[in-house]
Amino acid sequence: MRVDRGRLNWGVFFIVLGLVPLAYYRGASGLGEAWRLWPLIIVGIGLTFLLSRTRAFFVGGTVVAICIGLVFGSLLTVRPNISCGGGGTTQNVVQSGSFDGESAVDLNLECGSATITTTTDPQWHVQAGNAGGNASRVTSTAQLLRVDTASSDRWSINRGTNDWQIQLPQSNRLSLTSSTDMADSTFRLASANLSSATFTLNLGSLHVDLTGAKTDSLRVSTNLGATYLTLDAASDLTGNLSTNLGSLRVCLPEGLGVQVTANHNLSSTDFSGAGLVAGGGVWQTPGFDRAAHKAYLTASTSLGSIKFESAGGCQ
Repeated sequence: MRVDRGRLNWGVFFIVLGLVPLAYYRGASGLGEAWRLWPLIIVGIGLTFLLSRTRAFFVGGTVVAICIGLVFGSLLTVRPNISCGGGGTTQNVVQSGSFDGESAVDLNLECGSATITTTTDPQWHVQAGNAGGNASRVTSTAQLLRVDTASSDRWSINRGTNDWQIQLPQSNRLSLTSSTDMADSTFRLASANLSSATFTLNLGSLHVDLTGAKTDSLRVSTNLGATYLTLDAASDLTGNLSTNLGSLRVCLPEGLGVQVTANHNLSSTDFSGAGLVAGGGVWQTPGFDRAAHKAYLTASTSLGSIKFESAGGCQ
């Protein structure tokens, strides 16, 4: 067999890219820090020049391919810490309000962290701080709450770190939309009544715990970040889960019937870890047809990883 040198490095890159998240989820947690090896890419480029007129000319390119695969592979599992700058006057926004019937919540966080919980109080509460002098924007009506990061320059390294603490009332039926960019968001939504919930992560981490929440429709998109999702055992829902250069870990509570239709491209998937069994083009939990509550999920993965875990294995 003759190896096509023109495609060798691409093959090496994709093999390493897939093996890193696969090994990480098999217990090799140290690989989550492999992105720190990025200087070896420069070493590989140097080897390419040094060996360009020798029979070992391909070694430099192979080293570069391996290192790039390690770097991006580790980013599929965990993200490096990214500084948001700051140093300006801290700006705090504190507001409360109430909804009138079914309402929408739209949260758009860039750089920083947010914790979103529920409350028996019929009002919503927002406490939003920014360490760079850029106060967050809170817009509200009787059927809408929107919280946005305020920054004069979207790409400024001194936009300041945000710290949001938001409480949503359990008494209202809500449509929840969240976008997290270069940030970390945590949702603990016990007793929430959600007609729909949409979460988008772009470079950061996202923790969504739907335990005790009623959710009809769920959509989670992870792009170059790490998402951790816990479903509720007593909700019937349909969901769309997608990862692109990211990782997604789904915790399945005991008793919930789950059916997954999967589409994965150059990716790492693990459905059997939670006891799901393949059949008829889909994956199902044992006894799916007899389950009192069911989740119908579509999982799409491109250059990413997705793993399903039983409740006992979730962290």
